[in-house]
Amino acid sequence: MNLNETGPLCYLLVVLLVSSNLWFFFRVLRPLKRLALQTEQIRIGNFSAFDQDCGGIPEVDALRRAMAGMVGHVRRTQAQSRAYADRLAEVQEGERKRVAHELHDETLQDLIAINQSVDLARHWMQSDPTRAEAILQSARQQVVQTVTALRNLIGGLRPPAIEELGLAAAVEMEAAKGMDLQVQLSIVGIQRRLDEAQELALFRTAQEALVNARRHSQAQQVRLRLDYQTAGILLHIDDDGCGFQVPRHLGDLTSQKHYGLVGIQERMHALGGTLRVTSRNGYGTELEVFLPSQVSLQPDHVVIDPVCYARIQPLQAYASLDFHNQTYYFCCPVCQGAFKQNPELYLPAHL
Repeated sequence: MNLNETGPLCYLLVVLLVSSNLWFFFRVLRPLKRLALQTEQIRIGNFSAFDQDCGGIPEVDALRRAMAGMVGHVRRTQAQSRAYADRLAEVQEGERKRVAHELHDETLQDLIAINQSVDLARHWMQSDPTRAEAILQSARQQVVQTVTALRNLIGGLRPPAIEELGLAAAVEMEAAKGMDLQVQLSIVGIQRRLDEAQELALFRTAQEALVNARRHSQAQQVRLRLDYQTAGILLHIDDDGCGFQVPRHLGDLTSQKHYGLVGIQERMHALGGTLRVTSRNGYGTELEVFLPSQVSLQPDHVVIDPVCYARIQPLQAYASLDFHNQTYYFCCPVCQGAFKQNPELYLPAHL
C-alpha cells in the first residue's frame, strides 16, 4: 500500500478519533463534571442542585435522578426527625411543668401544712394534750397522703414494677388499668429478665398501644402477647378498633401530628429491634415489635441476692456482677447499686 492509498485512511481515522473524543467530552465527561458540581452544591446545603438537568447520555441522567431521589429521602427523613425531636422536647417540657406543678402546688403545700400542724401540736402539748394528739393524728394522715402522691408521681415517670417485678408483671399491671377496654394478656415461653433499656422500651410500647386503642381506635378489645423466644422477645398487640391507613413511611405520621408509633420505631431501632404495623380502615390495628436477645448472664438455679437475701428463680435475675472471681445476682437495681458502692460489706465473711 503506497502513501496515496494510506492518506485517506489515516485522515478517516483521525476524524473518527476526534469525533469520538468530542462525543465522549460533550456526552459523558462534561455531564459528569456538571454532576460533580451539583454534588458539591449538595454538600454545602443546596438540596435543589440535582433538579437541574446536566445533559449527557441517558445513564448520566438516570444517575442524576437517582441521586435526586436519595436527596429527597434524606430531606424528608431530616424533616421527620426534626418534627419528632421538637415534639419530644415539647412533651419533656410539658412533663417537667407537670411535675413542678404537682410538687409545688400539692406536695410542697402539704409539707408546709404538716409543718404547721406539728408546730401547733407543740403549742398545745402542755395545755391541751388531747387537742395536740388530734392535730398530730391529722398530720400523720397528711404524711401518708403525701407519700402516696409522691409514689404515684414517681410511678408515672418510671414504673417501679419494671425494676422490682420485671416486664411481664409491669405489662400485666398496665393492662389491668384499661377499665374501658377488655384487655387479654398472654405470656408465652419462659420468663426472664431483660436489659433495662429493653424492658422499658417494650413496656412503653405496650403502654402506647393501649393509649392509642383507647383514644384513637375506639377499640373494645385488645390482645397482647409477650413471647419469650430464644432469639429475642416478641410483643404482639392487636385491637378491634376502626384502624387507619398506614403510610409507606411511618415517619410521615409526624406531618399529621401523630408521634406515638414514630416514638416506638425510634426506640426499636435504637436497640436493634424491628417494628411492624398492619392496619386499614375498619379492620383494627396489629402491631408487632421484636427485640433480639442480648448476652446476659443468668442463674440456672435458685440463688440468693447478697444484699436483701431475696430468692431469685432461674433466669429471673435483674443483673449480675463478678467480684473476687464469684458471680453475684441481684433482684433489682437498688440491690445492684448498693453492692457496687460497697461490695465488701455484702461478702459472706461479713454476713
